[in-house]
Amino acid sequence: MITGHYSDSLNNGVGAGFFSFVPLSDSGMLYGALVYNRFSLAHSSNSSMQSFGLTIIPALYYTLPSDFTIYAGAGLSLHYYTLSAIKTDAYDSTTKAGFSISAGITRSLFERTLLIAECAYTISELSHKYFQTASFSIKAGYQFAIHKPEYYVAKEKEKAAMLEKQIEENFYAGIEHVKAKDHVRALDCFNQVLSLKPDHKDALYYISAISQAKEQYDAARAYIKNNKDYDALPLLAASSQYIADAEKTYKYMQIKHKQDIPELLKKAVDSFNNKNYDDCIVTLNIVLLIDPDNTVAKGYMVQSKRIKETIKKLQ
Repeated sequence: MITGHYSDSLNNGVGAGFFSFVPLSDSGMLYGALVYNRFSLAHSSNSSMQSFGLTIIPALYYTLPSDFTIYAGAGLSLHYYTLSAIKTDAYDSTTKAGFSISAGITRSLFERTLLIAECAYTISELSHKYFQTASFSIKAGYQFAIHKPEYYVAKEKEKAAMLEKQIEENFYAGIEHVKAKDHVRALDCFNQVLSLKPDHKDALYYISAISQAKEQYDAARAYIKNNKDYDALPLLAASSQYIADAEKTYKYMQIKHKQDIPELLKKAVDSFNNKNYDDCIVTLNIVLLIDPDNTVAKGYMVQSKRIKETIKKLQ
């Protein structure tokens, strides 16, 4: 679709044509287009204008992941205009130079097909007035080989190496955030990895682990809010591996309940003496969550588990 501004009025029209992209380097190309436009003049329902435009401009381009490429350029253009009046059968033509700006985005489809969305602006002098056109177009094109096959093989290898580098950088950045227990930034990095390589096993593992840790931390906070600190302890211990706030809360709970250890040990020993080994193990787990280095709790835990295994074998 095209809109042209001429003689203080906007004139709508349609256009069609051919285009070509010729890469000159890794970031520069030559853009060429041969376009036919037809306008209905706003100030006269009986008149129309046609133009044939040849544009050849230098442009910069940048290749994005997923076969997307953006480009933009500016340069001179050459236009051949014809103006006709239907009723009087009058006809006039002229050739003018102009200035063009183009920008767009392309996407490779299948093996050699290009789909392009482009915006363009052109200005030229016509009958001592400026004729300006703005257009938005959707194009489809075919990619011709202009280099030897080895060139494209090398380019594909270079592209694959660049992609692998991006994946590696994002993954190891995520690992650093995991070490710092910054789960939000870690998730962002691992999601970036998956956007480049959806089946990346390690990134999938960490995303699953961090998501589970978030659920555990949320559940622990709910227990704490309802004064069920002991129920929150195992969830805090698990989620503190990935979440800094969970680690802080866990340490606070350990300090808060350190005074409970003697009473909990007494309860565990009583359960052990009464041969209630399941209750003993449950209580000892709470002690070890508060004080992981408690030797008394560790000793009774080993004995309780051995006795349970022996009983199970005898049954």
